[in-house]
Amino acid sequence: MKPLICQSCGFPFSEEFRGTNRDHTKSMDFCISCFKNGEYTDHHLTMHELERRLLEMAHEHNEISLEEAQQIIKRLPNLKRWKMTNIL
Repeated sequence: MKPLICQSCGFPFSEEFRGTNRDHTKSMDFCISCFKNGEYTDHHLTMHELERRLLEMAHEHNEISLEEAQQIIKRLPNLKRWKMTNIL
């Protein structure tokens, strides 16, 4: 099965790491790190802050490569959490 892409952080995730909705069903859109009980885990996170964190993960912690971070950053504006159409 193709991994799901979190519509907040942009990382791929598997079935076991799906976030939870308010009714405790599993979310198909968000990973458990970003979404629990129908809410974002970091309510104040901005796209700019997430970009900074991704680059930090690549530069300082070597958790992902710089190329992977850049690919995710390019994808962010098209994810459900960050699309401007969500605020209209």
